[in-house]
Amino acid sequence: MLRVDSSRIVGIASCVALVSVCILIVLGNLMTIVLFAFNKRLHKKTFFLVINMAFADLMLGGVTLPVYTYLVGGNFHLWSEHAGELWKNESFSNLHIIVDTVFSQASLISAIIISCERFYAIYRPLKHRALSSIAYRVTIFMVWILAAIISAVQWTGLSKLISYKQIGRASCRERV
Repeated sequence: MLRVDSSRIVGIASCVALVSVCILIVLGNLMTIVLFAFNKRLHKKTFFLVINMAFADLMLGGVTLPVYTYLVGGNFHLWSEHAGELWKNESFSNLHIIVDTVFSQASLISAIIISCERFYAIYRPLKHRALSSIAYRVTIFMVWILAAIISAVQWTGLSKLISYKQIGRASCRERV
């Protein structure tokens, strides 16, 4: 009888679920962007924000989620010994964290901006109709700038926190 490690089954199930979610995210957001590109009736300024969010989600599902799936599989020892070497590279790990944070924050901020824009459309419909497409483009630009700033603050804050913990542990060992 073939004995299979239960943690390996959990790892395989986790990776299959993550790959399935990744495929759905990529296909759904890609269809949204393609539909916007080819359907002239959708070329309205209010859809710019939706397309911006679809792009951010597409990048999450197509770039950062596959790397995370690779990491999860490595934690469950599903890949060869050499496959885990990529994640041990500190610059790659930092780049993944930064890119993941930027796309995640851009998606969240886009959702907030879409909600605010819809509220403004209901609360002040005549002023909303007078908004130019330049205002939407500036808003989208600001979404990405804000996402990059938040990512930079999180990354530098986390690296300082981790380095302080490492220093604290080292000094505690020296005292003992």
